[in-house]
Amino acid sequence: MDRYPADVRHALQAMADANVPAGMRAPPMHRLLWRLGLRVPPPLLASFGANALLMGGLFGLLWSVLWQALMWLLFELGPFPLGITVGSAVMAGLLFGVMMALLMRYQRRRYKLPAWKTLLQGRAA
Repeated sequence: MDRYPADVRHALQAMADANVPAGMRAPPMHRLLWRLGLRVPPPLLASFGANALLMGGLFGLLWSVLWQALMWLLFELGPFPLGITVGSAVMAGLLFGVMMALLMRYQRRRYKLPAWKTLLQGRAA
């Protein structure tokens, strides 16, 4: 945790003080980004849009790869048209991203946590 940016360490401590489980405070992807020195907010403190974009984008990318593999290997249909693959990835990513963003918003309210910007402003004051 010492290798994370100071803002992130402060946010992690605030979540620990609110009894947020460790897995929710620092998911593996975020820990990697923090070790690289990026000041990405933890998912519980990030905005709705940031969570939807990050989680939905990554899920959509994964979905497109799995979609192509399933169509090719299991159903022997060969590569699917790019438009169908991209369209299904966008729809899957959008749905997953919005659902995860709603879940993160619910959890932030459940644990009575401030938003990332509010937490940083309170720290600077």
